[in-house]
Amino acid sequence: MNEEQSLTLIVAYDRTKNEYAVVMHNQTPEETERYLGQWSRHLRPDCSFIVLDQAKRHTTEDATRCRACRDTALRLDKFESRPALKRRIE
Repeated sequence: MNEEQSLTLIVAYDRTKNEYAVVMHNQTPEETERYLGQWSRHLRPDCSFIVLDQAKRHTTEDATRCRACRDTALRLDKFESRPALKRRIE
């Protein structure tokens, strides 16, 4: 990947429970499109993926443990109120 390429962060949001989970980060647009294409149909009706631009590559390898991702997700104005972080169990 070159430094000019944009990166994205993918957050899963459950509107009913007001919970979010960081699912992927450091994704190229192509990787993001593949992920959404593969997993969007498996979401419950009250859940959605939110794709955010990343200003730079995050150094934490595991997106679920990345503080920069959590901080970015919490600054979203798409949430009705401050959501709880739901850690995914792999």
